[in-house]
Amino acid sequence: MAQPPTPQLRPGALVAPNQDVLTADVVIIGSGMGGGTLAWALKDSGLDVLIIERGQFLPREPENSQPDHVFINKRYVTSKPWYDAKTGKPFQPGVYYWVGGNTKTYGACLPRFRRSDFEEVAHHDGISPAWPFSYDELEPFYAQAEQLFEVHGAVGEDPTEPEHSTPYPYPPLSHEPAVERFAVALRRQGLHPFHMASGMHLGTIAERRADATADGSPSATGAKSDAENRAVRPALESPTVRLLLGAYVRRLHTSADGHTVTAAEAEVDDRVLRIEAQTFVASGGAVNSTALLLRSVSDQHPQGLGNSSRLLGRN
Repeated sequence: MAQPPTPQLRPGALVAPNQDVLTADVVIIGSGMGGGTLAWALKDSGLDVLIIERGQFLPREPENSQPDHVFINKRYVTSKPWYDAKTGKPFQPGVYYWVGGNTKTYGACLPRFRRSDFEEVAHHDGISPAWPFSYDELEPFYAQAEQLFEVHGAVGEDPTEPEHSTPYPYPPLSHEPAVERFAVALRRQGLHPFHMASGMHLGTIAERRADATADGSPSATGAKSDAENRAVRPALESPTVRLLLGAYVRRLHTSADGHTVTAAEAEVDDRVLRIEAQTFVASGGAVNSTALLLRSVSDQHPQGLGNSSRLLGRN
């Protein structure tokens, strides 16, 4: 089957790093699920939004759907090895630097957190404190996200799932035959197997066959709801949202009193850019966002930004 061409972007959507200083109202560092969704949410706000992405657009090509290229030859691995803090041994993290981040290769599983996840929970090793907001406060945004990412599912199948104010926008994907036989056997035992909330937008058997490996590989058809095709590209249709590619943010700079982040320092093609904004969002993933904050050492923040407790990135 011929692969669809990569969609074109509007003129001006990509920023040419041909000046020493870039400015915006909001700078979003990272174009994955968090950063991409935020850019989409801000596209009609009138704010000048700049997304900074370390990688490039992942090419649409036949190898997208070939597991040996994806998992054995590691064709799309872009991150350098990380090192174990205790042993010093290198390992390859499951981290990808592409527009859309790790969602280019995620399994398209999109469940909601459970109500108890937001509440104080007593564990053997101590208390997990409650979040500063509840499931009920977040629930309307779950509903919006499920619409944006075209989630397939069925409310009421999973007894642990919290209440929904709206149904899933699409019905659940049917089980593969072997999985369905297993699910029937579980129901006979009084158990409750359920259809996973999924971002694989596949309405027919032919579409499922065409995208058979995409739950863990890049989707050449665009049927998988990843952050690039559902959030970043729609956001870039707005004249107020731009994207800077191939930019590694080395550190953040603050005002003289240390209270406000004023600029990001980024490397692009052996050049160093200063990027100024009113608001900065670190959305590079749990490890890379933490590493950025720890690199942002100053007289006011000798342990790094947001690390007065010295617990940033631990545990």
